[in-house]
Amino acid sequence: MDKKKVFLILLGIVVFSILLRLINLDKQEGMWNDEYLTWEIAKAAFPKEFFEAIMRNCHAPLHYLYLKAWMYFFSDSDYSLRMSSLVPGVISVISMYFAGRELGKKASDSTGLVAAAFCAISSFLIYFSQEVRIYSLLFLLSSLHLICAIKTLDNPTKKHCTFFVLTALLVMLEHTIGFVFVFFSSVSVILFASKKTKFKKFFLTSLLIGFIIFIPVAIFLYNVMFNQQYFSQWWAPFSWAKLAFFFTDLFSPYLVNITNAPPSFLSMVYDGKTINWGFTLFAFIPLTIASVSMVKAIFIMDSKVKYILLTSIGVYLTVFAASLFGKILFLTKYMIEIYPLLILLAIYGLMSFKEKGIKVILGTIYLVVSVFFIVASEYSPVKLVRSEGQNIPVVMLKVLQYKDTDKVVFLYYPKTRFEKYSKEITQNKNTTDISKYDFTFIKDENETMKETYKDGKETYKNVFLSLKNNPLEKFLNKNVYSTIKKGDKFFLVDFSPVSIFTPQLLQKKVTSEKKYEETPFLYLVFSYIRNYIVNESETLLSLSDVVAYESWRIYVFEKT
Repeated sequence: MDKKKVFLILLGIVVFSILLRLINLDKQEGMWNDEYLTWEIAKAAFPKEFFEAIMRNCHAPLHYLYLKAWMYFFSDSDYSLRMSSLVPGVISVISMYFAGRELGKKASDSTGLVAAAFCAISSFLIYFSQEVRIYSLLFLLSSLHLICAIKTLDNPTKKHCTFFVLTALLVMLEHTIGFVFVFFSSVSVILFASKKTKFKKFFLTSLLIGFIIFIPVAIFLYNVMFNQQYFSQWWAPFSWAKLAFFFTDLFSPYLVNITNAPPSFLSMVYDGKTINWGFTLFAFIPLTIASVSMVKAIFIMDSKVKYILLTSIGVYLTVFAASLFGKILFLTKYMIEIYPLLILLAIYGLMSFKEKGIKVILGTIYLVVSVFFIVASEYSPVKLVRSEGQNIPVVMLKVLQYKDTDKVVFLYYPKTRFEKYSKEITQNKNTTDISKYDFTFIKDENETMKETYKDGKETYKNVFLSLKNNPLEKFLNKNVYSTIKKGDKFFLVDFSPVSIFTPQLLQKKVTSEKKYEETPFLYLVFSYIRNYIVNESETLLSLSDVVAYESWRIYVFEKT
């Protein structure tokens, strides 16, 4: 294909990818929890506070360094922060062109252009190109590593082996469990390129150097896994449905397993009354095309396909096994490193059809279905709301005519979490919180939070049934009841995904041994606290309103 023509087509694909990623980039709901934490760590004073913040977290350091540099040259507005993910997302379209070109026979420009087009319209990549998280840059680094792996398989020169190891290190520095991908990638390259004369001379030396460089990363990983200060509040339960949602997320425009998928895959198709034609058509048509193409590629079985299969299956099964034992959530994004490999496998299979008509028809259907969904569907990746967005309760308070003499109590998140969107509210002496980092109303004062999460369900079972809580009562008297004046309001800002049980449901959960064992401790704690505060406040104040939007609920009480 003529180089000028290839350049113009690739340029058109890149421009199109930019336009898709710019749609609704400025999320009015603000950043959600993980995005906010990413920003907070990146803005910490360098170097001491910055690296201390990283060590308290469970994620690798590279993305925070990247984001800190981005904020230095640009700004830390939400729009700018989202652009920090959009840029590597667009560059990935270009890198996947080169990956496809390397994979294709005789450096096929056609294979490269199709791979680039796929990335341009991938809902999964578009979504994370608008998210202030690690995944957009991680995909770019993984695609660069893939290019180096293919080059090493073809011709293991000193340069190719060196870049293979370098990109592997970058992946591990970007993603805490990136070492799983790097392990299977390295094993695959060793197996399928070891017969080549140059391989032993350069690759093993490069691996040795890489291992030495990796030692500091290994120390960080050990700290995260075995001696970490950071620990998760709860693990969402594993469901077999997530195995299927993994593939629909990657190869259809319909995203389901971004945070936590439904427990049943079939329920997305048929709810017992009606068929969900949206999911059925927009998920299954693209997935079927991609699946047929991947199966076609498997029959080729050259060293590149073997590398892709062994690496992808190894990572997938490892994360699957870890999730079965409750060590990690089975979320699609946690395996984004193998997404470039699976894309190339599907593209390689599609391009291997001898009949040009089949390739054109399948490719056109995939393109039309995906783009139509992105532009027109309410479930489009650019329209998906960050329901935990931390600007939402701030806007709600203002709509509810908050004034600085009113009392505000934030549940679950500390009040500092909302400072980016309103210092007027969060720095007011009348605003306080009961956060997930402080269970003084539940736990023994000498007990650490880690101990509480570990043994709390057994130790504090009776607390959840109690109608009297002295520490909580003292807190409310001090911060609300004793100082609120006539005409002022008390706003209880409730984060509803964790306070999900009414008093009646909570009692049923606690009194049933089986249900109590199955219920996450955090849900019990914040359901109890919310219920207690609402009950107490209704006896002393007047409940004038309850407003809910997305993940947030605000109870409005008045002093009459």
